[in-house]
Amino acid sequence: MQFFNQSEQLENFQNRNKKGKKTKMAKLISITSGKGGVGKSNFILNLAIAMSIRGKKILLIDADMNLSNLDILIGVYPQFTLKNLIDDLISVNDLLIDGPKGIKILPASSGDISIMKNTKKAQQALIQAYTELKPEYDYILIDTGAGISDYTMDFVLSSEKIVIITTPEPTAITDAYAMIKMLFYHHKSPDISMVINMVQTDEEGKNIFNKINMIVQHFLNKQVKHIGNVPFDKYLPEAVREQVPILLKRPRSISSANIHNIAVSILREDKNKE
Repeated sequence: MQFFNQSEQLENFQNRNKKGKKTKMAKLISITSGKGGVGKSNFILNLAIAMSIRGKKILLIDADMNLSNLDILIGVYPQFTLKNLIDDLISVNDLLIDGPKGIKILPASSGDISIMKNTKKAQQALIQAYTELKPEYDYILIDTGAGISDYTMDFVLSSEKIVIITTPEPTAITDAYAMIKMLFYHHKSPDISMVINMVQTDEEGKNIFNKINMIVQHFLNKQVKHIGNVPFDKYLPEAVREQVPILLKRPRSISSANIHNIAVSILREDKNKE
């Protein structure tokens, strides 16, 4: 598997900014999954809102070239698309849209055949976009496509932190492990955390994580972290239909509380590293 040269480009960009020690650089977090249908986009949108509520400046990048939908989840239809940026018709700031609670979203171009045929060019445009924007935010969250394609893996491997979403479904668990295995194969020590989504109970989520981590320890001699579970929420379909994030639609629900706890966990871990 040959990855594009994204990680090297990001490293060069970061090195150029080391001279100005006071320059703020956003931490890059990829939210990914082994398969689709695990609730990744809903999770990342609500996680971004929870982090923004806590005073962090958040940029959310939709890097799924096939089925991007972050803008649809909040009922906003962008005036411009990623293709406009690629064709040098707009600036990166023209592409940004306002999201709930002060977050900014850089939308993709769902189903654009020309982009799907040339993902390398799209990827290079996104690289340039978030390297330009990195000094302006505290966190940049990337919603990747599902699976282990070159395009997805390159984004994930360039991140400082990786959050893998899975569900209790056996296929989702198997594919999540495949993603973990690929990450450790291509990177000696990636910072991998897991969230188990759509669980019936917190205990179920803990048991699923423990099984996955046990397999990772046995076959890879590595470990991953568990930063929380999100329970199945019967109100989520209603929130999606109304294009209102569950954190705002049902702020007192258990799922909202758990997403807030995950946001706090991520922010606390980063603070402890300072």
